[in-house]
Amino acid sequence: AYSIYPDPVYIHICFGAVLGGVVFGDQCSPVSDTTILSSMFTGCDIMDHVKTQLPLCLLAAGVAVFVQLYVVSFWFRELVINKH
Repeated sequence: AYSIYPDPVYIHICFGAVLGGVVFGDQCSPVSDTTILSSMFTGCDIMDHVKTQLPLCLLAAGVAVFVQLYVVSFWFRELVINKH
C-alpha cells in the first residue's frame, strides 16, 4: 500500500497493529515471561492467571480492532473524497 500511495499513515497503522498484537500475545500466552513471573510471585497456577487475564485482554483487543477499523475507514474515505 505504501508503494501505491506513499503516506506515513500506512506505517502508523501497521505499527499500531503490530504493537497491539504484541501486547495481546504477552498478556494471554502461558509461555510469556511476564505471565510466568507474575504467577510465580503471586503463588497461583499459570493457567489460572491466563484465564483471569483472558476476558480483559479479549475486550481490549475487540475495542482496539473496532477503533482501528473506524480510523482506517474514516481515513480511507477522506482519501477517496479528496482524490476526486
